[in-house]
Amino acid sequence: MVLQIGQKMRRYIGFLVQFFVFSVALFPRLVFAQNYIRSTLVIDTPTAYTIARGTYQISVLGYDGGGVELKTFIGLHDNIFLGVSFDVQHAIGKEETQPNVPGVVARIKLTDGWERFPISFAIGYDSFYIGNHSQLYSKEAESVEIKNTTLNRMLYGPYFVVTKPIYLFDDEQHISFGMRVPTQPYYIPDDASYFISLDVPMGHYFMIKMESERIYYNFREPSEWLFNMAFRYSYMNFGIELGFLFQHDEPVHRIIRLEYRDEF
Repeated sequence: MVLQIGQKMRRYIGFLVQFFVFSVALFPRLVFAQNYIRSTLVIDTPTAYTIARGTYQISVLGYDGGGVELKTFIGLHDNIFLGVSFDVQHAIGKEETQPNVPGVVARIKLTDGWERFPISFAIGYDSFYIGNHSQLYSKEAESVEIKNTTLNRMLYGPYFVVTKPIYLFDDEQHISFGMRVPTQPYYIPDDASYFISLDVPMGHYFMIKMESERIYYNFREPSEWLFNMAFRYSYMNFGIELGFLFQHDEPVHRIIRLEYRDEF
């Protein structure tokens, strides 16, 4: 049994490595030079980057089951932003709408590293999409008499993240790694998980994003890890993004995000 678990974990870790390596190599001829787009979010995981002081960002996320999340935040400093997130399950469709308690959105970038080693480190508190979450979280939800539909919702929790620019194909890409733990609506320390992500700009308008999340701190349940991919189009201050969340033996979850950023 131990041997089988070890083999399964090595297979999933190997797939994770190949997922990012091949994704970077997939579009080398489509990338144009010197287009530095630094996003605050990949798909469902944060980066260490912030927005400039006096800048605000508004986004609307549509997720599985007709759920909608509205998120907005303001740059209080070049290294600090603060805002709020509010989501409603079944906002679109025939099912009864189910609004959830709003959550705080905040990030503090502690450093951008050094000239010879530019690496950004940030801590924050943010929302993330739970989807069909872990068995542990499901059991906790049942113990407090939560409906099954609440498992398809947004969670909130603190995180730390490290983001480093990498330079391939005469352009700048960004790879991030971090850890977070759900605390709202329920604090479950055993659901603390790692995430890793990569974004690849393709000229001035398009970007491809890849990430893996819900990699539990003790690497349990590799079948519950998520492998996500998204395609983003940006024009002036607007952005639209279509994403796909993949989990073993589960239907593909589709999300769409509309985003607007401007200055006061």
